[in-house]
Amino acid sequence: MKIHVFAILKDYMPAEFELDTSSIKNIAGVQELLKQKFPAAEELLKSCRYSTESEMLSVNQEITNYENIFVIPPSSGG
Repeated sequence: MKIHVFAILKDYMPAEFELDTSSIKNIAGVQELLKQKFPAAEELLKSCRYSTESEMLSVNQEITNYENIFVIPPSSGG
């Protein structure tokens, strides 16, 4: 599965990278694996949202045949 990150997350990890999710059942597992691989981003990852190309994903949502997961950090604007 390819992971895509945006904004401040790129300070902690590559903008795009492959992640072996064969043993992970849901998005919460993806989040936990990202925390393990990038411990400096742990607090930020707690606030992130996850999506595919066409839908937002809940943390309990099962992983199916997703090719891409987008990790979206919190943001504010004015």
